[in-house]
Amino acid sequence: MPRTMVRQDEQVHASEVYDDTITPTEAAFETNTIDLQDDVNNIRSLFLYYKNRQVTGNWFDVLKTPTVFTGEGEGPRGIDDLNDDLWSLERKRVLVSAVSIADISVPATQNYVILGAGELPPNTTAAVGVVTTLGTVVASHGGTFGTHDLAEVAGSSAINPKNMVEVVDGSTRDPILDGSDRIWGLIQGESGLADGDTILTTTPDRVQISFVKVNATGNDLIACNVAAIESKTVNLAFNERKALDDLTEQDFLRGAIIDVPGAATVTRQVAYTNQGATPVDVTTNSVLDLEGAGLYWEIRDDAEARLFAVIEGSGASTSEIHIGSDVDLYDNDAVDVDFNAGISARSGGTRPIDIGINDGVIESTAGDLEVQATAELILSDGNESAGWSRNGILLSDTSTEWDDFEAEFGEVSLLNAMVQAKQDTERQTDWAAVNANVSANTLLTGAGGSPNLDNQLPSYKGLTFVSAVEIFINGVKQRPGADAAANNDVYPSAVASEQGDGAFYCEYDLKYRGGTNPDNINMVVWGQPDA
Repeated sequence: MPRTMVRQDEQVHASEVYDDTITPTEAAFETNTIDLQDDVNNIRSLFLYYKNRQVTGNWFDVLKTPTVFTGEGEGPRGIDDLNDDLWSLERKRVLVSAVSIADISVPATQNYVILGAGELPPNTTAAVGVVTTLGTVVASHGGTFGTHDLAEVAGSSAINPKNMVEVVDGSTRDPILDGSDRIWGLIQGESGLADGDTILTTTPDRVQISFVKVNATGNDLIACNVAAIESKTVNLAFNERKALDDLTEQDFLRGAIIDVPGAATVTRQVAYTNQGATPVDVTTNSVLDLEGAGLYWEIRDDAEARLFAVIEGSGASTSEIHIGSDVDLYDNDAVDVDFNAGISARSGGTRPIDIGINDGVIESTAGDLEVQATAELILSDGNESAGWSRNGILLSDTSTEWDDFEAEFGEVSLLNAMVQAKQDTERQTDWAAVNANVSANTLLTGAGGSPNLDNQLPSYKGLTFVSAVEIFINGVKQRPGADAAANNDVYPSAVASEQGDGAFYCEYDLKYRGGTNPDNINMVVWGQPDA
């Protein structure tokens, strides 16, 4: 069948009603939308709504200039501006304290220490000098690595450089004093450590800590006395550069090293806190006995809701391993999962499914059973021959096949479609053009009386209009309805004799255009109509 191309200048008219003030609701934007003009007006209104969250002004008005904090370079911002500003905010660099509780031994007679195995900063990416690199802030050593140095990465003041390291006693977690002055550290990199490199314990990518204090006038850092720091065991807190949207919840805390008294009561809470993320190595079998009916061992989330529990019930045969409802994802990566007694799924719903409860059977124990596949649904069995080139039979190859099925048969069962396909063995088609302008919902007929078509169309008497009749107007296929209440494009006459004449109704006006370019109708009837 040839295609009829829609011409914008002749067949798609300009909007007769211009409206950009439609309040955004489903009824306004979807339910009552019947033509292209409505859709365009809805888009205009929605654009305005997104722009200022209220349907006022015009959709094409320029963006509003901010009215608060004026005098700070305010101005309207488009999507590109917002995109750039949002990215700049998300990736804004901030320094946070990265605590390491690794014990570091300061050598005798020197007021510096080269960090070795197990002593490196938590983030081993080096942000060297005045940069924006994400990682631990490090200054380049100003002299010979392995000697005390005052090299700094300039910060907010001369006594607060960005590479300053907090230093506390490794046993008491208390500050270490040189006289009455607190001792700090400056982290400095070896000559081969470049910005973005990984800090290592081998040349040329090592780092050292030079121990310092504030001078007597309080305006600069100087080397601390060797006797105040030598041979001590210390813990450190490094300055780590992060992007704003990479911050964790705990980064907003001060990050200072916690002072745990040596005589604290050893509870499981204290043990867990001290252990941190360090694994517990078990070299013998471990057993946890639940010695009493109904006792449980559980893991809970931050809101104290149960995630996982083992419940003792041996005496009443009610022992249970329970995955709580607050678990958002149960991810089982076992190589082989064996449910020996079968599976009951959605037991609390209206359509529970049993898999293998009855040997070899997948069944719904109540209501319908649906089989849905995100990609393709493939059917196969042991009778598939080696000559079959693909894996099983597909329910469908493309989404278009579903649309074609609905267009041909409607949303019916497979058996219904088979019966229809058997019955629909005859095809009739013919053309007609309007003789005059025809108003919407006027009977279109080419039969005797007062015809408004120049030809009589095929009979569809006794056939189902929505599934057996296809109507094309100006080459565009129309959506059929069972009657006027369906509010589709076309619908049948309720009079059998008029059905026999091929008469039907159209939901919109048809144009004669003086006979130079009248609207054309093509009707295709599938099946054998009644005589």
